[in-house]
Amino acid sequence: MSAEIPLTQARRLEAICAHLAQHYRIGIEDICRLFGVTRDTARRDIVRLDADGHVLRVRGGAVLPPQETRVRQYAERDGATSAKQAIGAAAAALIRNGDRVLFDTSTTVLEVAHALTASPLHAVTNSIDVAETLGKRDGTELHLTGGQFNPWQRSLEGAQARLGIAQFQFDKLILGACAIDPGGLTCSSGEEADLKGAMLRQASQVIVVADASKFGKAFLHRLCTFEGVDLLVTDAAPPAAVMAALGAVGVEVVLTGTAAASQSLDNR
Repeated sequence: MSAEIPLTQARRLEAICAHLAQHYRIGIEDICRLFGVTRDTARRDIVRLDADGHVLRVRGGAVLPPQETRVRQYAERDGATSAKQAIGAAAAALIRNGDRVLFDTSTTVLEVAHALTASPLHAVTNSIDVAETLGKRDGTELHLTGGQFNPWQRSLEGAQARLGIAQFQFDKLILGACAIDPGGLTCSSGEEADLKGAMLRQASQVIVVADASKFGKAFLHRLCTFEGVDLLVTDAAPPAAVMAALGAVGVEVVLTGTAAASQSLDNR
């Protein structure tokens, strides 16, 4: 962005939002440098964007705000989209014959279960839908975690579920994500964070499956930083700030579909 060409406030606010979409955070000094404005003008821009709900004011600048106040009910979510199917196929290809695998509850994790070819397989899940899918496969030893049924998520949860998970050790965890920001993964409830945390503790390799809609969101309850993740399978390159945080701790990013094709062309 050239500081020599003055922008109207409306155009400048659009440009600030575009910057945040890629970098998650912007400072007062960044706005001054990028747009050639004074600190007072930069502060007014942030105040305006915060009032409109486009940013969250923090000390020295602004960050992207949480984009959701709740997770949509399981039945309300998009089902087997082509993006989720591609993610599911890519993640399923990482599972080997004889693996011990823990499957989380999410619509994307369900697509991993649909795409599985590995056999034999030792599987544990707290998801009713994943269990129904895996129960139809030959060569799969299937366990449910136990716990209280949550009809909203169609899953099992609570202390019994956490205790059930603790009885096993897994080669791989296929983990869904509610929200991914540069700090890692967050959840909409403490119960969900506790349950997923119990899953993380029992797995040698953590594979997160998430479509691009999960990037840039943040909920109240922190699940883990990216140090707790080994691979991320997704359908689009994460924003620059998220990609930098992933790379800093060596998380492998597996891109599917057109994103994978674009990356292949870029690497030529």
